Amino acid sequence: MALVKQVRVIRNVVGGGAVCLLALVLVRARLWEHRAALGLGGVAGGLCGWLRWGQLRRNIARCDRRYERNKIFVHYLSLVEIALGAVAYNPYLAMPLGLVLLAGVLLTHPSHQWWTILASSVGLSGTGVLACCIVRYERHHGPLYYQYNNAGWSGAEGMLYQVGTVVQPLTPAGKINLQGVLWNAVSLSGEALAVGEQVEVISVNRLTLEVDRLPTSSAPCVSHESLPARPTAARHAVRTDPGST
Repeated sequence: MALVKQVRVIRNVVGGGAVCLLALVLVRARLWEHRAALGLGGVAGGLCGWLRWGQLRRNIARCDRRYERNKIFVHYLSLVEIALGAVAYNPYLAMPLGLVLLAGVLLTHPSHQWWTILASSVGLSGTGVLACCIVRYERHHGPLYYQYNNAGWSGAEGMLYQVGTVVQPLTPAGKINLQGVLWNAVSLSGEALAVGEQVEVISVNRLTLEVDRLPTSSAPCVSHESLPARPTAARHAVRTDPGST
């Protein structure tokens, strides 16, 4: 089964917050002395975290899907991958990146308590606000993931989320036309899909594509509605709540 690597967004955020908390613990004896830096960093970090969430929220995709929901498509899953990718692309970047890392270590060394407290409080406050926003979103929509952007990839991974057309009814197995090629396909939900319906590839199992019906309309990713239910449950929800769309 072809899958594209992904990580929970909250994992990256919590990891960054833990590093900042550790730095503050190392200089805990000087926190009261440098409380101004602590407060300034907290306010600035909270604002940065809120702005960062606004940026992430605009990039959330697939929130209206039943499978493989809530993706933020990226080229790198962590800061470490960004640094390694930059060095691999151009080895001459290794020296300036090393100097930046050294400067960061020197400026946040426990002997420089003011800078350490300021930088760490900015990071801790920012990741805290960002984590709260992510948890609030996940309560309504489910887990949020960073995933490699597979657009333009070759092979089975490049077929994920591609849209095809049913040419032989899926009951639940049948055939679809994907980019001019006929493929064996099976409906993941088990529901029958008629000829002419638009489907998208959710996974690839050898020479069989596992697909789901493409939504007719896209729901906003920032709404606070509950997770989409199975087809029967969704029809029941519409009957009991005429105001929902």
